[in-house]
Amino acid sequence: MPDRRVLLWVDASANYDKLGSRAEIRRFVGKARQSGVTTLVLDVKPVDGSVLYRSRIAPFYEKAGHEFRQIHDPLAMLIAEARGYGMEVHASFNVFCEGASGRGLAYQEENDWATHMYDLALYLELDDRSIEIERYNQMPKDGQLAYITSDLMDVLKVKGAAALVKDGVVVEVVTSGEVSLKETDVVYGFGSAAEILQGSVGAKIKAEKEIRPITKWANAPHAFVNPLLPKVQAYEIALMEEVASHYQVDGIVLDRVRYHNGQCDFSDNTRMLFEKYLGREVANWPEDIIKLSFENGRKKVEDGPLAKEWYYFRAKGIKDFFITARDRIKSLRPDIVFGDYAGSWYPEYYALGVNWASEEYVPTGYDWAKPGYEATGYAEVLDYLTTGNYYEDVYLADLEGKIKAKVGMRTEAGQSLEYKPWYSVEGACDIVNEKVLGKTPVYGGLYLLQYQNKPEVFKEAMKVCLTKSDGLMLFDLVYVDMYDWWDEIYEVVSQF
Repeated sequence: MPDRRVLLWVDASANYDKLGSRAEIRRFVGKARQSGVTTLVLDVKPVDGSVLYRSRIAPFYEKAGHEFRQIHDPLAMLIAEARGYGMEVHASFNVFCEGASGRGLAYQEENDWATHMYDLALYLELDDRSIEIERYNQMPKDGQLAYITSDLMDVLKVKGAAALVKDGVVVEVVTSGEVSLKETDVVYGFGSAAEILQGSVGAKIKAEKEIRPITKWANAPHAFVNPLLPKVQAYEIALMEEVASHYQVDGIVLDRVRYHNGQCDFSDNTRMLFEKYLGREVANWPEDIIKLSFENGRKKVEDGPLAKEWYYFRAKGIKDFFITARDRIKSLRPDIVFGDYAGSWYPEYYALGVNWASEEYVPTGYDWAKPGYEATGYAEVLDYLTTGNYYEDVYLADLEGKIKAKVGMRTEAGQSLEYKPWYSVEGACDIVNEKVLGKTPVYGGLYLLQYQNKPEVFKEAMKVCLTKSDGLMLFDLVYVDMYDWWDEIYEVVSQF
């Protein structure tokens, strides 16, 4: 094991062309070694549920417009090339994600696996029709309607049709130019959706509370599955066992061992398990857990009286899965490293059913944590934890004057849209150290796209992670290559 790990993530989709060529694999492995990278993390199970190795269980990952030779095995080749440089290879799994863009087990063979999400469905009440507005604060695809507010953007450049909404009623339709969202919300659409909006003046917006499989919500980009279903757990662990048994990987890293968001899973199966945990029935399901409302064009989610029990129940289920997965893998390969990736924003991450803290860390001052919540902490289960310290600002001091600004570039699962006082690389390192209590090594992760054209800022961010945590994780290879930042990585890593 390296004294200080520097992990380079290799995303399956973004690096697909590289992974299809042994020469390319040899090239980037050599570059990584020269830059000081110790460990390559290959995304062997992308979000659609297919895999990037030759499996007897899951289909091989195929990307449209690209083709691999039948005998080509990216994981085997990466291991072979890395061994020549004395580097580690860890295999990463997007565990509870089984579909994307309409394909995958959650959409097809095992559609009963899909997690059930409780959300507000918006409808345009037009004449005698009730037309679903499929996306909320996301740009629509062709033929879809989207409800857009100033939370997404300040000005909308209209290329289809935009129905201006005031007090829940369409008052005007605009087909060109710009619309200021500071004064109005809009229902927006292209193609056939734009045609629908043309005659929508006077139409009303209606919000309905609905529980549906996640595959039936257009707002959800990936098809998460229910983490509590025994057959789901058995399938995901079988994939990890397959890799641990047939490939000489040095580590297994779990990603997306969580719920899609705080509004999952409200299936009948989970209700039964939650009521068993409580020892009684839930009188008002799901309002006793979360309450939804639609006010002034904004979706609002509030905790119900059973919310704290719900958060504990979900987090305990995730911890139990980590223990089971670790024990099964270690029974096959006691030497293998067992890691996890999670977001660093602990005060908000609870909504995803995750508590990566130490079981000795008592979360005081958090209104979502019931007494005893620390029992759900799983840091001690891991051989390492890598956290996404995904902020453009590096130091806490950089946040001055930005406390009320929106998070730039990317909003990760569980992150709120507004800055918090710790929304920086330094703040993330501090908060992770405070919660983990040194119970497992922590590697601070950086999202390189956030530093595009800012190599000096990127170097400062690396220094902070290497100083304040036990190592560094770089996401992703595609950006290192794109920006040619191999020398920048070496310059910083060689100092530690």
